[in-house]
Amino acid sequence: MIETLKANLHLALHRQFGPRNEYVNVDQIGLFAVDADASTVIEVLQTGAAETDVGQKGSGESKAPVTRKKAVRVLKDLTREIVEQDIAEADKHCSCCGERLSFMGCDASEHLAYCPASLTIIETRRKKYACESCHGEVKRAALSKDVPLAKSMASASLLAFLIVAKYADCLPLYRISKRLERLGIELSDALMSDWLIQCAALLTDLHRRMIRKVLDSGHVFTDDTTLPLQNVDPTRRTTTKARLWVYARSRRRHEPLVVYEFSRSRSQEAPLNLLADYRGYVQADAFPGYDRLFGNPQIQEVACWVHCRRKYVEVTELMREPGRAHEALRFIKELYRIERQIRALSDDERYAERQARSIPILKSFKAWLDIQVHAVLPKSALGTAVLYTLKNWDALCRYTEAGYLKPDNNYAEQCLRPVALGRKNFLFVGSERAGHAAAIYYSLVESCKVNRVNPLTYLTYVLSNVRNKSMTLQTPDEFTASNIAHVG
Repeated sequence: MIETLKANLHLALHRQFGPRNEYVNVDQIGLFAVDADASTVIEVLQTGAAETDVGQKGSGESKAPVTRKKAVRVLKDLTREIVEQDIAEADKHCSCCGERLSFMGCDASEHLAYCPASLTIIETRRKKYACESCHGEVKRAALSKDVPLAKSMASASLLAFLIVAKYADCLPLYRISKRLERLGIELSDALMSDWLIQCAALLTDLHRRMIRKVLDSGHVFTDDTTLPLQNVDPTRRTTTKARLWVYARSRRRHEPLVVYEFSRSRSQEAPLNLLADYRGYVQADAFPGYDRLFGNPQIQEVACWVHCRRKYVEVTELMREPGRAHEALRFIKELYRIERQIRALSDDERYAERQARSIPILKSFKAWLDIQVHAVLPKSALGTAVLYTLKNWDALCRYTEAGYLKPDNNYAEQCLRPVALGRKNFLFVGSERAGHAAAIYYSLVESCKVNRVNPLTYLTYVLSNVRNKSMTLQTPDEFTASNIAHVG
């Protein structure tokens, strides 16, 4: 018990104050391992590594040279202003013989100039006509459909700027207000918040269509994170730990798409309701709230090897010499080495490579785990890691069933990073309506990012046409440069 408590204290301190890097050097295992099966483990891994090297040499694969990115890259065609500098007429004669000098070219240099943003007031005058004879009729020009909010000074482009500034750049409203003040207008935080809530209601149908497209893909990455909710209970001083759930599809078989859902708690009802009619693979961590979901035979769980590896990395923090945890990490390292080598292959080729190379390593790892589970204390850090791996073994191995599956859930965790950054800046959402609005805006902004679409351009297009019932708004994965002509 004392050793367990000391280990828990050490891990708690490391999680709070230690480095986030999970790198562990497992190439040098202890020379005098105490385990009887250690030599067998090393022999199996060395054999697998040798076969891998032979396969690489036989295929004629050569290492590509590492190319470093430039410090400055121009990503699109920018306005170019040419400034010519000439010498004085009196200096265009040779200092030696006095003959006139001939022009022989230019020495050119480029500098990037910053032009601050500007605001423009667009005054729309609707002409009206009346009958001077009977005074019985007055006709007015029709209202413009590119104004998303009625009786508001906010245009589609200004609202798009507010959304991008808050949910892409993670700025709280009071900082956005200061930026707009420098440009010549003063907007209250309450007014901007009200505009964002109203716009989210207009985008609900678009958000639902995005969710439907993700669920129809048959392969979903999911995870959740906290999104503090302002508490209305006067007896409670802290915020409520609401949740934001992400559901994403990768670019292996479709254009990528990322959607978010808001819930007041981490209850299992949130994922169960959204995935009620889903059929296919779900990549997630071992959250117990998914257990009822995976009870459906038409939904296949794909577990995360990164979560599994992290438990062994934590064990190495408690060890002074290499041991069993390092041996487990060597197995996982071999699996990821194969994944790096087959990343560029087609789905069918990836499936074949996993069956030929990954499956034998997984079988050896399983045999090693079956021995270690009887040699370690169940409640120790290593025992917890071994039991976690065995409990989720079928789900951990399921990524080998199809070439488009991945061995980990990193994609979903990457989609939650902007939420964590925004949470540090604007601290909490003010109401449940605001939480659902945040889910809609994060869905649109992050889907633009993964599809390499400018979110400001896309949101201006969407908000300019959201009241036009004669057209169907395109989702970020469908949006192309040809839509820029429709932006108001």
